[in-house]
Amino acid sequence: MVKLLITAIASSFLLVSLQRSASALAQDPIRVIYSSVNPHASLVWIAEKRGLYSKYGLSSVLVYVPGGSTAIQALVSGDVELAQLTGPPGVSANLRGGDILYIAMSDDRMAYQLVTRRDIKRAAELKGRRFGISRFGSSSEFGLRTMLKTVGVDAKDVSILQIGNEAERLVALKSGSIDGSVFNAPFGAEAKRFDFNIIADAGSLGIPYFNTGICGSAKVIQKNETKIMNFLRAYLEAIKIFKTEPEYTRKALAQFTRVGDPELVREAYEYNRERIPDVPVPSLAAMQAVVDPLVAGDPKLAKADAKNYITDRYLKRLEEEGFVKKLLGR
Repeated sequence: MVKLLITAIASSFLLVSLQRSASALAQDPIRVIYSSVNPHASLVWIAEKRGLYSKYGLSSVLVYVPGGSTAIQALVSGDVELAQLTGPPGVSANLRGGDILYIAMSDDRMAYQLVTRRDIKRAAELKGRRFGISRFGSSSEFGLRTMLKTVGVDAKDVSILQIGNEAERLVALKSGSIDGSVFNAPFGAEAKRFDFNIIADAGSLGIPYFNTGICGSAKVIQKNETKIMNFLRAYLEAIKIFKTEPEYTRKALAQFTRVGDPELVREAYEYNRERIPDVPVPSLAAMQAVVDPLVAGDPKLAKADAKNYITDRYLKRLEEEGFVKKLLGR
């Protein structure tokens, strides 16, 4: 199945590439996966929509691939240079001998909210219930287990089912196929609309977590440093647009997420605008928060070092050359 998906990704890259103009083809091609459809993932899309990749000498190919494990396979195979991913898929790959390296991070705290049906109102009522995630080994599974532990429930006491992305989990929750799931905050307006209950909010609890960032195979990144630096220039400018052009960004978010409710888009934008740093330097504490539970109880993984999975080298180079100061005006 993974091989078929990677083949489909490669075919998508070929199709899009053939559609590029002659001038675009003369630029340096970069292939980027985004694995979710949310405000953080929209940064790579906004960069393309505003022509920022082209501005910095790149011809971009963006492909949506749901599920971190499939995205990791594409990175390891060399089919893509970069992916927008949370921390767990990359760390899990590295614990199995991979070389996934995170070069940027747009959020250092968990943003999941634990949501249940209207008749389940307290943490004490969670045992024996069915909870939906996207896939095993995904960020949603990691987040669910963390949130359950936070409210005093052992994940062994619930059923965890692979359902799909957030939209598919929402459908399952509304139909009663599952009793609960985790959704990226802010989910308050949706919860109110369907009379769901938010049992716990990771954002208010301040749980450290490598929520999302940009990663790739260390070997591929090293071989393509010029391309990576130009990608980061476009990415940082997209962050500036996100934070300083609210009207444009809300319209872009509505188009990217296909959410037609202006209130939901506004809520998502306001929640995330201050969480995204101007310069998305990877946080060691946030990555350590991902590593610790994955290696707990397995002596073979005790030597895993979060420092090996992140680097600020490329962002530092942008600061040293004056790009950040010029971009941000400081």
